[in-house]
Amino acid sequence: MKIGLARDERNLEKRVALRPEELAPLARRHQVLVERGAGLGVGITDEDYARSGAAVVSKEKVYACPLVVKLREPNEAELRLMRPGSAVFSMLHLFNRLPLAKRLRRHRVNGIAMEKIKDRLGERMIEDLHELGYAGMMKAFELWGGRPERATVKIMGSGRIALGAVQAASRREARVLLLNRRDINEMEHHLPGTDILVDGLTWPQELRGKVYLVTRGMLKLMNRGAAIIGLVSNPSSKYPVETMHPTSLSHISYRTAGVLHAACWGWSGLDPINVTRRYSIQIAPVFADIAAAGGNYHRLPENIRAAWFEGGK
Repeated sequence: MKIGLARDERNLEKRVALRPEELAPLARRHQVLVERGAGLGVGITDEDYARSGAAVVSKEKVYACPLVVKLREPNEAELRLMRPGSAVFSMLHLFNRLPLAKRLRRHRVNGIAMEKIKDRLGERMIEDLHELGYAGMMKAFELWGGRPERATVKIMGSGRIALGAVQAASRREARVLLLNRRDINEMEHHLPGTDILVDGLTWPQELRGKVYLVTRGMLKLMNRGAAIIGLVSNPSSKYPVETMHPTSLSHISYRTAGVLHAACWGWSGLDPINVTRRYSIQIAPVFADIAAAGGNYHRLPENIRAAWFEGGK
């Protein structure tokens, strides 16, 4: 099968979905096309990919492949280059990106969402949640601007993202409080004395835009110069913090009512080399199964079919 590895070109994005080490076994079984400059952000040259057995080609040739892999969701310009009935394997998060679903259907491109592929225990097979939490917490200290060992950090959540933030804050010797389910429903009692509030919650769909754990009026309860860090991606107005909206690596923060806010869609991009390594190792065997099936939905393993989005034939 002809498969393409595309470059992720979003502002300040340096990661790439596959390294030459993981790509080489695929290149022995399939015709692999790699977009020029795909790995330069993490120190991987076009020559490195060529030595792995791939052909380094233009963007147009990569997106003309029946199966394309990249980390970030395809944009409009990239979808225009894809052929009807082809498939893109990437982080799609269509639950939060309804316009993307419409674009996939309009261009008749199928999607395979990396974040929805799970193992037999129901755990994500392709994820960097701990690294995301760790990187976001480290950036939070930088944005806050004070000495971490003097910071009082309060973290909403208990999953892998939150635990990554806990580890980072603990290593910087900050005072860390993990807020439980009862605590987060009484935030007016927990915001006083807070320097950095971390949102590591997976906020239920039925509560989005209807229930806010932290309202605009509560911001004045936090310490002077405080920061709120959103580690879980949500659409605008759908966070448990009323004043939070998504940010990016190129525009990572903003200030509202004296409180710094940052909710970057792509925190792990702050550690591109280590995250690229983790993703590549996780992606390679799944991508090999997709390629072996010829991108045919009916021939895919069940857990990959569960991540399929029908855009067109």
